[in-house]
Amino acid sequence: MVKLLITYKDYIHCTVHGLLSADLSACVKEFKVFIPSARFQASYKLGRWDGYKQYFTVTGQTYVNLLPRIFEIIDLSKYEIEYVYPDDIIKDPDLGDDVDSNYFSYLNWYDGHYKEGQPIILEEHQVRVINTCLKNHRCIIDAATGSGKTLISAVLAKKVLPFGKTILIVPSKDLAFQSANEFKQWGLDAGIVGCGIRDFGHDVTVCTWQTINSMERSKKEKPLTMEELQQLKDGVISLIFDECHQCKSYHIQQVCDSTFKNVPIKWGLTGTVPKEKSDYYCLYTSLGGVGAVVEAKELQDKGFLANCNINCVRLEDNTLSPDFTTEIKYLESNDERTTFIAQLLHSIVQSSGNTLVLLSHINYGEKLTEKLINLGTNAIFLNGEVKSTKRFEEYEKIKTENNKCIVAIDKIASTGLSISRLFNLVFIDYGKAFTKTIQSVGRGLRLAKDKDFVEIYDISSTTKYSKKHFNERIHYYDEKKYPFRILNIDKWK
Repeated sequence: MVKLLITYKDYIHCTVHGLLSADLSACVKEFKVFIPSARFQASYKLGRWDGYKQYFTVTGQTYVNLLPRIFEIIDLSKYEIEYVYPDDIIKDPDLGDDVDSNYFSYLNWYDGHYKEGQPIILEEHQVRVINTCLKNHRCIIDAATGSGKTLISAVLAKKVLPFGKTILIVPSKDLAFQSANEFKQWGLDAGIVGCGIRDFGHDVTVCTWQTINSMERSKKEKPLTMEELQQLKDGVISLIFDECHQCKSYHIQQVCDSTFKNVPIKWGLTGTVPKEKSDYYCLYTSLGGVGAVVEAKELQDKGFLANCNINCVRLEDNTLSPDFTTEIKYLESNDERTTFIAQLLHSIVQSSGNTLVLLSHINYGEKLTEKLINLGTNAIFLNGEVKSTKRFEEYEKIKTENNKCIVAIDKIASTGLSISRLFNLVFIDYGKAFTKTIQSVGRGLRLAKDKDFVEIYDISSTTKYSKKHFNERIHYYDEKKYPFRILNIDKWK
């Protein structure tokens, strides 16, 4: 038997010594990943770097979360494994027994929820996900938008409380306020650090990426001082990363690989695990592999999510543009096209109620909203310049209003937010990104007392790049088993 020595540096990094030559080569090859953005870097262009990142080096330096995969690659029967841990590492706790559906049943659903006043009974998929996390302290949960990931996070935070505090990291200010409010509704001691707030000392602290990353320098958000960062870290036993697909690589590395490298419990929640290998490995090495999967179709079949139909509205247009940027400028500056879309949206809102419109550019959003208002639509435009408290107020109005139209920039409203009483969801010239597309569909799938179905409209043109991006989105809809139909409109001018 060959002695295989695995030395932990922390809960992220480790070294593997003693691998036989063939196994060492296999691991080095397996964990060599090309970084697509390398093509734009000077070192790559000058031939000084091949564009690959090595997650397992010839000296055995690697990541703790890769160990299960390493053990699959090598022949374990040849080795006797010995683990070495540093003296200052936090002990990985035993989180106790599994939960059942009645774990939160002593609480009732809060006002505005479609089950308002009823006991909180965990769904089967939520119980399954929670118990997976309790057994696997570093993993990613791939659960469809609307599956109740915030409730899952709350249960996990309560389970770890006997051992320490939890930090919930979210991608936006809007989601920070929403999550903290829901945690309090479920009886947890929760506060916010960031968004102009420094509320330390709670059992659960909600932070945005911009706040928690001490290396981030933002004009909109003052970074934490070293003293504040230490105050935030004190007593923390677990990190929960909501919508972790949004994590930029340097954010992940700063938060997991450095600031919280000794924290044993790290869970990542997302509805869209990245398809690009380089993006996936960034999450994999920091948070672990995929522990459980919950598909939207499963939840729709069980009646937990609203059913939907995607209406792909394609405006016939043979205009040629030399590149994508020029084409977008043409589409968004075409007043006839914008007028047609505004009239279509107006009729949708008037006939079937609350509508969320997602698009990418502020100028176009302002122009479209102005046309909607002139038509008599109860419309408002939201972007990152609008204060988060104001945006939250507008989202809350959906609970009681019936013919409201929110036009919003996709970066602030396509991910994470829970807005249940949406009867219509509209994408305009929505690009080809898998994550954005599927996350955005999820905005409309939440149930409400008076809603179990949502109409989704995907508006684009038959111009070169718009057509190409539309074909990508169709592929995603088909992959996720969302029903769709294509409506070609040639008389819109």
